[in-house]
Amino acid sequence: MEINKGQLDTFRKLIENASSIVLIPHKNTDGDAIGSVLGWWNLLKNKGYEASVIVPDEVPANLLWMKGAGEIIVYENNQSLAERKLREAGLFILLDFNDIERCGDMAEVIKTLKAPRILIDHHPEPDIRIASLLFSETEVSSTCELSFLIAEALQWEDKLDTHAAECFYSGVITDTGSLSYNSSAPRTYRVVGELVARGIDKDKIHKELFQSNSLERMRLLGHVLANNLEVIDNLATAYITISKDELDKYQYRPGDTEGFVNYPLAIKGMDISALFTEKEKDKFVKISFRSRSNIPVNKYSETFFSGGGHLNAAGGEWYGKLDEAVQRFRDTFPEFLSRL
Repeated sequence: MEINKGQLDTFRKLIENASSIVLIPHKNTDGDAIGSVLGWWNLLKNKGYEASVIVPDEVPANLLWMKGAGEIIVYENNQSLAERKLREAGLFILLDFNDIERCGDMAEVIKTLKAPRILIDHHPEPDIRIASLLFSETEVSSTCELSFLIAEALQWEDKLDTHAAECFYSGVITDTGSLSYNSSAPRTYRVVGELVARGIDKDKIHKELFQSNSLERMRLLGHVLANNLEVIDNLATAYITISKDELDKYQYRPGDTEGFVNYPLAIKGMDISALFTEKEKDKFVKISFRSRSNIPVNKYSETFFSGGGHLNAAGGEWYGKLDEAVQRFRDTFPEFLSRL
């Protein structure tokens, strides 16, 4: 994959002409979103630029160890400060999403602002109106991998220190399930090697990401695996449901259900998994899908749940009750599979 020289020149000019830069990820942030915004935050700071990170909502607790996490402005918690920073920005860098609506309530504010925008993302079919400069590459494992490749092409590697490398590494690892999917390209392993070579503590990072669970999260996981896991044998499919009442019972915090969707794929013979999480009682359900081989759960999610994503990892949403979302899945997925 080659990065266009004209894009790099435009990137440099936009950065150099910006009085301040605001880095923005999608709502319901994950490791790739936070890893990419904080990776760039560290890199830009090392280059001497003024940069801030504004996120739509709370950051998962297992990502708050990265350098710069304490400087993040959370829009839903401090709207006045966030909107002031947005209006003062000379440049926006949008990371790990391809539609401005993925910024949640922040989207309406951003739409009114005239500052130029740069998009760095790896999701298919971006809205080309989202930014004047787009780095949109679906063949990379993650936005963090793409971010490293851009920094490398800019010849900024000397400013990509251990802290920035930790952030980018975290995004690659979390968005590939520790290199178990979306990671077939040799380039991904070269990037991982380059990041490790910058002196990151790989063992510490994996402990922070995957082995720093709260007791409540572990009990929630145990509960849903024991009581809420359903298998559809003839479709090689399994799914998990979590109600808002269950989230409240186990004192849910942002990020607590991260990775739950992968557990059904550990069952022998399962090729597709889904997770239905009721975020608002009887009003809103967040949905995640995973698959093996060439089963395009992104196309399914896009068609039936206003979602999208990657071939083997996608998300969607349902405005209504939890049981309605599950019933729609059970009614539509068999026919979708039969057409493949």
